[in-house]
Amino acid sequence: MADAEETLRRLLEEILDEMNYKPRETEIKAIESGGANFTSVLFLINISCPNREDLKMFAKVACVGEKMRSRMIGDWLYDTERFVYTRLLKVYNDIENKMNVSDEHKFRCPKLYGYNAEKGRETVVMENLVESGYQPFSRFESLDWAHASAAIENLAKFHALSFAYAKHHPDEFEKLIVDLKFRIVSGGQDDDLWQKLIACSLAAVEQDLQGRLIKVMEDCADDSAKYYRPIGQPVIVHGDYRCSNILFRKQGVIVDAVSIDYQTVHSGTPALDIIYFIVSSTDEEFRKQYFDELLVHYYTKLEEALKRLSVDPSEVLPYSIILGAVILPMITAEGDSIPKVDGDVKDFIPTPNELSVQRFRGIVNDCVKWGAI
Repeated sequence: MADAEETLRRLLEEILDEMNYKPRETEIKAIESGGANFTSVLFLINISCPNREDLKMFAKVACVGEKMRSRMIGDWLYDTERFVYTRLLKVYNDIENKMNVSDEHKFRCPKLYGYNAEKGRETVVMENLVESGYQPFSRFESLDWAHASAAIENLAKFHALSFAYAKHHPDEFEKLIVDLKFRIVSGGQDDDLWQKLIACSLAAVEQDLQGRLIKVMEDCADDSAKYYRPIGQPVIVHGDYRCSNILFRKQGVIVDAVSIDYQTVHSGTPALDIIYFIVSSTDEEFRKQYFDELLVHYYTKLEEALKRLSVDPSEVLPYSIILGAVILPMITAEGDSIPKVDGDVKDFIPTPNELSVQRFRGIVNDCVKWGAI
């Protein structure tokens, strides 16, 4: 923690000197994510300077240890987030301005103040959206319709901007998507970490379903990369779109959503982002009531941008089982079971808790009803 704070302080000095915030008072407070973030140490920052507006900042400093860094493709995670903040989002903002998109309908993202690209000390400093009224939604609860529909609308805006990028800068876009590939792909059936995560989740399911699930998981594991490959025209997707990576602001009955984590952005298919969001952020009861309506809502918000693309989210439904088995134990972990990224790989594997088991059973039940297994 001390090293992370010192890294942050050095970067802040550079940022604030460049902004001419002198003299200044700097207050830095480390905060816990409670298991919502594994790859960074988080800080809140308050900056005051005479006759200048106070700055409310939020910072992330890399914390993944060497053993886990290689396994998690840590270099790619941090490089990707820096690329999104320093290049991609600027391109998107320029396109929105060129097309005279109103502020109300623009894709909302945190303002970047600065970054450090040094390996092992990667840092991004951005605005603190909590100061603007945004709050996280409990990762232990299923999203309700108001929050889920706001989140899926925000996702549709992000996908739509990818189509606009391809239209306004076709040559640049074509070059970009070649390099912007998803790097974190399971090692398959021979991967010990993968196998242990799958085994823990399978134990929560009725025995008569386990054989069918194993077959689906084996098929997915043999070529898990196919779910990250584009279907039709490539689209720049989020890759980890779940409630822990979204902030919400409620004003009256209106809910606004902002995504805050861009470490897994890659060239892929929007369908996987949609399914990933649904299975990681909602429960069986929500999907029973709103699954179809949520898809209609997404397509409505993306109507013009998706005219050139024919993608059916049901094409990646089998992969939702893998997502549920691997992701749910991690995003619902609490206390001593929260994954550790500064030690050995075995310390990263949480034991599924009751909430994880309940959510996974709901995914299996839905996939049976949808004919995916």
